[in-house]
Amino acid sequence: MTSKRGERCANRRASSISSVLAIAAVASFFSAACSSNANDGGGTSNVGVDVNSGALSLTFDHAAQSTGVPRDLLLAIARVEDGLELPAQRTVLEIDNAVPAAGPLMLRRGKLDTLARAAVLSGKTELELRQNSDLALDAGARVLAELGTKSGARAEDLASWKAAIEDMSGYADDAHREEYAHRVFATLARGGVFDGRDGEKLSLGQHDLPPTLTLDISEALHTLTTAQFAGAQWIPTSCNNKCTIGRAGNPVQYVVIHDTEGGWDASVATLQNDPGKSVQYIVGTDGKVAQFVTEETTAWHAGNFYYNQRSVGIEHVGYASKPYTEAEYAASAKLVSYLTKKYGITPDRSHIIGHQQIPNGTKIAESAGPCVTSPSACAGNVDFGGADHHTDPGDWEWATYMPRIGGAAKCNDATTLWNCSYDLKKAFRCNAGKVAVETCDGTNACEVKPSGQDDVCNMGTKPTSTPPSTSTPADPGNVNVSPGDMAGVAQTTGAPVAGDDVSAPPAASDQGGCSVSHASGSGSASGFGLLALVGMIAALGTRRRRAA
Repeated sequence: MTSKRGERCANRRASSISSVLAIAAVASFFSAACSSNANDGGGTSNVGVDVNSGALSLTFDHAAQSTGVPRDLLLAIARVEDGLELPAQRTVLEIDNAVPAAGPLMLRRGKLDTLARAAVLSGKTELELRQNSDLALDAGARVLAELGTKSGARAEDLASWKAAIEDMSGYADDAHREEYAHRVFATLARGGVFDGRDGEKLSLGQHDLPPTLTLDISEALHTLTTAQFAGAQWIPTSCNNKCTIGRAGNPVQYVVIHDTEGGWDASVATLQNDPGKSVQYIVGTDGKVAQFVTEETTAWHAGNFYYNQRSVGIEHVGYASKPYTEAEYAASAKLVSYLTKKYGITPDRSHIIGHQQIPNGTKIAESAGPCVTSPSACAGNVDFGGADHHTDPGDWEWATYMPRIGGAAKCNDATTLWNCSYDLKKAFRCNAGKVAVETCDGTNACEVKPSGQDDVCNMGTKPTSTPPSTSTPADPGNVNVSPGDMAGVAQTTGAPVAGDDVSAPPAASDQGGCSVSHASGSGSASGFGLLALVGMIAALGTRRRRAA
């Protein structure tokens, strides 16, 4: 997997301001431009937005017309799969990714290998389908049409597609197959206007379906078997050619962080069924957690049997084009905290590691220590990443993640410049051998600046009985930092160089940074002077955003 940093910085770009507005309007607009306005695609108003007029909508229309599968059924499945925003072309893929999902329908290697079947029916290779979302949508419609024909489904009767939908899910157990179909039918019943790729909007009309098909039956999944981690779903998974019973007496010493390149259902169905791979846990973008095999089982997740026997693996639903969510980070941290306490695992970056840190036993000893250079350097080093040189979890935000579990990131998990966190609520940097993290709770939170400059962390007023800090730039607690202050701090790309400290952070030129400032305690938000406000707006309007 490639780094997600570039895509995330692009997603943060604010709109340029083309005219001078009244002071109140300017302040309102400036605040809106710096806040997140995510659309959950739940059928909200879209005044002035063209719906069902883009390339993706036309692809759904063509797939439906050419196969006889109802267009709205295809759209509802893609919505459930979280596949509508998948890029049209995915040219950067790990060929042997743990979850080789394809297209908006997330074709996968479930109990029914819809990816393999789609390749046969379309005459395309599996890799071509994974790379081209439109080809995969058309091929997936062919698979669904074939399943519908076998089960007697009718185009005019959406309810008649239930068996085909359950087969399409790829789940091996009846409970998850039925619950998946219920989610698809519930989506059809609700309808809505959903976000698609490239800003496109797609509408789904409401359909009258029997309540017995649309009820939420997800709670029943928790009664299958009690998972070891409280609140997790249990996913019945056979160990046949997927894992090894027991750990041969070895203690659990590590937690390995992975990510998938598919949605929740594609990831779970694949990890439940696809031979040669397994993992103990998975965390979804909504914070949902599921368990496949017991913690006492040696899951095959690291590409290194030595580490498999001594670790618990956690997959995280994620894509190279999207940041991880707060719900996912929070749920993952809660799970890891449970594991560190249960097994006495040290909560540091030598024991809480990414897949890209696992030794590649075909290059070095399987029992060698984890990679200790920067995440990007580890990902680029063929001696690590397990036997198949995996690079996940990509741009995992270790600097803000590790404090959640009572630990700290390595200094080379950050740069010497301040960087805004993924949600623009925190800022972090490496300074004096430690990672400093600040909360940006002031107006405009954290502002991303061009590459090579500190990002700006606007901090709210903190009640204090002592004068403001006048610490030197070498103090991680310094709250007034400029790029020039860092001139004396050693910088490195994090790649292993003879004589270098491998714990040093990557060069600041590789990623942006963030300066930290407290808000004045003498006034309200209107305390910003007009000239300062206009100056900041003008700067934002003319300055090109930094590239990662």
